[in-house]
Amino acid sequence: MQTFEPKRSISKRKFEHALGIPYYVVLIILVMIPILLMVISSFQLDRISGIFPISFTFTHYLDFLKATSFVRAMTSSLWIATATTIVTLVIGYPLAYAITKMKPKTQITMLLLINAPMWINMLLRVRALEQILRMFFPYLIDSFPGVVLGLVYIYLPFMVLPIYAVISKIDHNLIESAADLGANRFKTVLKVVIPLSLSGVLSGILMVFLPSATTIIIPQYLAPSQNIYMIGTLIEKSIVNNGRISYASAVAIVLSLVILGIVYYVKKLDKYKGVNRNEKETF
Repeated sequence: MQTFEPKRSISKRKFEHALGIPYYVVLIILVMIPILLMVISSFQLDRISGIFPISFTFTHYLDFLKATSFVRAMTSSLWIATATTIVTLVIGYPLAYAITKMKPKTQITMLLLINAPMWINMLLRVRALEQILRMFFPYLIDSFPGVVLGLVYIYLPFMVLPIYAVISKIDHNLIESAADLGANRFKTVLKVVIPLSLSGVLSGILMVFLPSATTIIIPQYLAPSQNIYMIGTLIEKSIVNNGRISYASAVAIVLSLVILGIVYYVKKLDKYKGVNRNEKETF
């Protein structure tokens, strides 16, 4: 039996599609086209003469795989980003959960305090942290813990906010039902709150891990002697400053592929991502 969709729903759907046009325009101009140009550049030879030089080579990718310094820098960056993500999660999840238990006005105040540092330029915050470390904890300068501390200080709000947003929307009836069934507060958090907030946790992990792995400013000031190898700083100083843009593009493509693989497997951990959609379909 053929069903006809009301005209109102059709016009509403067209209106919703029209609202998404600016997003797609920005996505194409500011994301897709630059990525395409970077991919094309990664296969070009450096310093080719001509108005529109065209070439094709895998030399940059082979040079990257042969350069132990870049492989070491990428490995170090991933380790530092992983440590930063773990520390921010250990600090951010209890903080986000505690905020949801406060009064509404207190929650707003706490969220403002968490967001307040983000209103200040990141370079100023890093320089301020550098001065504090040099005065009170000089042994943290040029060290792995010092760089991780700086990254945690900068990116902690990106872990707290998505977790808070998800926990604050959890149905309190589920928590009360767990208590009625005999679960104490610890078991309720472990069996109910954490599984239902997993989507916020994964969002926070991605929002912290990705910029931590590619940061430039933080190791530049907290590890000025370059004892801590990070891929962003190494690309800037040894490639971009020397004019090897195509080589830098190849390194960025490799790093992006590694990060995309990590993102793919992290997103697969969210086994509750379809729960809300299925609940909506059942009602």
